[in-house]
Amino acid sequence: MLVVANETPTRVVHHRSSLGEWELAIRRPDPRLHPYVTEYEGYRETAAPAVIKRREVPWPGVVLIINFGPAFRISDPRVATGPADYYSFVAGLSESWAVVESIGRSYCMQVNFTPLGARRFFRLPMHEITNRAVHMEDVLGVQGEWLREQLAECPDWDARFALLETFIATRLSGARPPTAEIAWAWHQLQLRDGNRPIGLLAKELGWSPKRLIAEFRQEIGLPPRALARIIRFNRVIRWLDGRDEVRWAALAHRAGYFDQAHFNRDFRELAGRTPGEFFRRRVAGGGNMED
Repeated sequence: MLVVANETPTRVVHHRSSLGEWELAIRRPDPRLHPYVTEYEGYRETAAPAVIKRREVPWPGVVLIINFGPAFRISDPRVATGPADYYSFVAGLSESWAVVESIGRSYCMQVNFTPLGARRFFRLPMHEITNRAVHMEDVLGVQGEWLREQLAECPDWDARFALLETFIATRLSGARPPTAEIAWAWHQLQLRDGNRPIGLLAKELGWSPKRLIAEFRQEIGLPPRALARIIRFNRVIRWLDGRDEVRWAALAHRAGYFDQAHFNRDFRELAGRTPGEFFRRRVAGGGNMED
């Protein structure tokens, strides 16, 4: 079993505006968990409006939300049955945006898994949770509810992060490691911000493109080309942080898009907005505001 002794300090950020106020606690995982977990977060929010809605866009990872407050309502444009309520849930890799609605206040923790970490932690084929949210109890069972109850009783964020990381490390140590070939291919896509020819990946592995696609769906959740698209798009989103103005043509070229039309099309399909609309609706703490 992996015994963690994480000495990374917890960073706490407070924010207050006309939309309400929130507290965000952030902690990096133990270095030995970096291939599997990118960040832990704790969040408390009291919204000034009765309802606050954020548009969440695709990113190259899987999210676990452990909720201590009211349910979130999630609306997915691809789901004909309309919005659904979730307390604690897992959000798999997604190829489109969704709207997450909270009512008045939120109180939760979040784990950001890499796709390889999610495969090892949840111990199921990743395509089973791709493009959807799944109730936590459906993937973790009674262990998930035990974890939620124990975290709720902790006195502060540091204690919660320590308990959460121990739980994750124990579960990871009892699971099979990721396939070496897929781990290598995932790393190659990350190194080049998604700008890596998929045919070349398959050739270097000595696999057919068909096998590469099948293995990615099982271990990652999406075909490599779709994942590369999300990695490239997400890098652009991160580049927008802290900027007051953007030269879109230069940014599109830097990110590896063929041209401005290609760049705009990806934004509309992945974020449901033009780049300019998305940029104007950014909010502190992440996400885009809805009307």
